[in-house]
Amino acid sequence: MKKGRVADAPIIEPVGHIASNIHRMFLSVLNAYLTDVDIDRFYYPVLLIEASNGNLTQQELAGKLGCDKVQVVRIIDYLSEKGYVTRVQNTLDRRKYGLEITEKAKEFIPDIKKAIQNANALVLNNLSEQKIDDLYSTLKIIEKNLSSFKSKTVS
Repeated sequence: MKKGRVADAPIIEPVGHIASNIHRMFLSVLNAYLTDVDIDRFYYPVLLIEASNGNLTQQELAGKLGCDKVQVVRIIDYLSEKGYVTRVQNTLDRRKYGLEITEKAKEFIPDIKKAIQNANALVLNNLSEQKIDDLYSTLKIIEKNLSSFKSKTVS
């Protein structure tokens, strides 16, 4: 191989790898705060469903989470099995299902919100308000860049 080719370039850690590590560590922190809650993931979808007051469909949840319908079905299946969410068939359109929080979930909503608040405080500790604003702005730009990417032939 000739010198200066891509194969000779230093390894640069992918942004996705860093994001994945942060996500995994953040989830561990949340789980440590939520030892009394018998779910170990999908806390944010629970909050989104709760905030919608039963007016959120699986398709709408997919849009809010930025994932496909298959992933949402898995999320809702998990949360349903754990007794946190129910699917309610739409009387006007039998193909649509509204999502509702159960009484069991309502009991843990304050704990989930507090755990997320505490985890965010830990993550953002020692960052100025400006750096926090910049971080969120940068993450939104990265998210937009990735969401606008269409399969392209890369040479």
